[in-house]
Amino acid sequence: MNNNQTRENVIDANVKYHTAHSATYHLQPHFKPENQVLFTEKLKKFSKKCGNELLVDLGCGTGFVIELATSHFSNVVGVDITPAMLKKVDRSLDNSSLIQADTEYIPLVGNIANVVTSNSYLHHLWDIEVTVKEAFRLLKNGGVFFCEEDPNALYWDLFDKKNLTEIEEYGNASEIIMRELSTVVNAHKNMGDETNTNPDLVKLAEYQKMVKGGMREKELERIFLTVGFKEVKIEYYWFIGQSHLSSQNRNNEIQIIEEYLRMLFPLTKNLFKYLRMEAWK
Repeated sequence: MNNNQTRENVIDANVKYHTAHSATYHLQPHFKPENQVLFTEKLKKFSKKCGNELLVDLGCGTGFVIELATSHFSNVVGVDITPAMLKKVDRSLDNSSLIQADTEYIPLVGNIANVVTSNSYLHHLWDIEVTVKEAFRLLKNGGVFFCEEDPNALYWDLFDKKNLTEIEEYGNASEIIMRELSTVVNAHKNMGDETNTNPDLVKLAEYQKMVKGGMREKELERIFLTVGFKEVKIEYYWFIGQSHLSSQNRNNEIQIIEEYLRMLFPLTKNLFKYLRMEAWK
């Protein structure tokens, strides 16, 4: 293990990176209206099934989930370790509150939340299991921990050294493939340029993705079930090239391709970029 790959350094990298990112974080893809609609539908479903007294959002950032959840839950609590991100959260929402804390140690009593969420967050952690334990502790029986936009390791495996060599030797890869190649292989450099941050620091901040190589279904299932969750559902989504079709509003084609790729599981799981998870207590 590299000497700088420690829990403390990963936390420090996240604080520094997200401080630099806080002013432009609202430009992230999940803030797009269509993604807000999809996430809101999930929140509606959970509030009806689990109750709507309290939602706790882990790694709340600038308040993406908070702003959506306050219309569907009586109380919403956002937890984040980076002060600069919390300063960007809309403080006018009367039924929301914020806690600056490491999600390994959340200063709330247990068995109080109907729903716990994390959006594009788990892959920033040094140890996923410790935060999953905290989510479990916070939830009431029958509650759900909902996570999404975490990296599918099978997709990242597509861009290992062997495959990169094949792509380069092929010499006629499509624009879509080359764009995806850049977003994976050069992600730390691109994100560093966008935030004026050292690329090596970005790697540490994106620890589970850029250092560990993404997250795997079986390992996630093991973690959730070991912690005590009764049921775990993991969904693969956002196939390679989907952003190209989405930018042209070719939604019917997206639906057809997605359904076809799912018919071919498990052989096509590596063509989906992200994982979405529901863990029920």
